[in-house]
Order: sequence, then structure tokens, then C-alpha cells
Amino acid sequence: MISEKKETVKRLLVLSQTYQFLSSSLFEPNEQHLELLNDQEYMDEVGSCLVETGANELSESFDHVKKGLQHSTLDTLLDEYRNTFGSTTVATDCPPYEMYFSGSHIFQQTQDLADISGFYRAFGLEVLKDDTANRWDHVAVELEFLHFLTYKQAYAIENHGDEEQESCLTAKKKFLNAHIGRWIKAFSRAVESKSPSGFYRKAAKLANDFVHFDMQTLGVSADEIQELQDGEPDFLQRLEDKSAAACGSCMDEE
Repeated sequence: MISEKKETVKRLLVLSQTYQFLSSSLFEPNEQHLELLNDQEYMDEVGSCLVETGANELSESFDHVKKGLQHSTLDTLLDEYRNTFGSTTVATDCPPYEMYFSGSHIFQQTQDLADISGFYRAFGLEVLKDDTANRWDHVAVELEFLHFLTYKQAYAIENHGDEEQESCLTAKKKFLNAHIGRWIKAFSRAVESKSPSGFYRKAAKLANDFVHFDMQTLGVSADEIQELQDGEPDFLQRLEDKSAAACGSCMDEE
């Protein structure tokens, strides 16, 4: 029993660290992100995590991500990020936000955003209003939330009990089903079309592959959006002063 418990915790920590890496890879880059991605020890740990999953295709995708980082500077990554996703305005042909994928009907957008916010608040994560760069439906924020939930589940197994760890697992399954599991494939395809040979295309592909690997392991399915729909969400202007920081202090809770 003890051995099984340790293996479960180890597997969850592997998944958690990979989600954290994917989140860091898909934020608009800054010096802190680049320093992390250039840390050889950290990258070796992420590579080992993907080997632990037993899925060879994930390790192969990670190798492509590492090659995409070779000779990258903050300026080159910033240029690629903004050319792919937009800068002062969102690139509507390749947006990093769920609302662009989930539909243009304002009622649906309102419901989706409220649901995402509800997930974060349920676990004590603050939804900030002074960080317009990273709204709570940003792909990197959603990946960071999965990192948080997976880590919290591992912590609960070791320190709390079945009820709390089951709460984390249930929330994770629901979030995969209702949110990122629905649009990550369409997002990856949009990035591939916009930036067919760049770093962000490789990072988006790995994110898509990994999310689907985790969903399959958990037995989670989703009504997937296959392609980005044309047009800008009606709700976009109402979002400009509402965003979520990327759960950067999630671990402070513990």
C-alpha cells in the first residue's frame, strides 16, 4: 500500500512539473521564463518526467521543443510570440485565449468565463484585475491551473486524505472536459498554421499531445473544437480589464 501510494504521488509530480513547463513555454516570454527554459538541470528534469510517462511521442515532441530554443534570445522569442499571438491586439487567426475558440455568442462566453473563474476561486486562487496580458482564459494560465491541481492532489495524498485528493481529481477532470480539453487541439493547429517552424508551434504541439495523454489516462473525453472559428468574440472588449495572473504563487498556499 505504501509503495503504491508513493508511485501515485511520483506520477502526479511528474505530470505537475510537465504542466508547469508547458505553461512557462506558452506565456509571453520574459527574462524569468527564458532563464528557466535555458536551465539545463531543469530541462533535464522535464525530459525525465516525460520519459517517466512511458509515451515515446511526448519525449520526441519535447526534443523538438528544445531544438526550437537553441540560439533563442529574449528578443527573438518576444518577436516570435507577438508575431504569432499578437501584441497590442490579439491575433484573431492565432489567439491564445479560450474565448476565441468557444464561440461568439455573448451568453456562452459569459458562462464560460464565469465557469473558469469559479474553478480558480474554488481553490483559493485570486482573479486579479490589473494584469491584462494574461486573462484567466489564456492557454498558459489554464495549463498552470492544471499544474496546481495536480500538485495539490499529490500533496493531499501525502498530507490530507481521500476527500481532498478526490476533490482535486474531480476538478481536474471537469476542467479538462469543459475547458482546455475542448480547445487545445484547435489552438495547436492554429499555431502550426501561423508559425509552422517556430518554437511556439513545437510548444503548442507538445501541450496538445500532453493534455490528450493525461485525458486518456484519466478516462476524460471532451467535445473538441476542431478549428478556430473566424471573427472576434463579442465579449472581448469587456475582458480587457479582467485577467488572472498565472497562478504564479499557487504553491504558496501549501
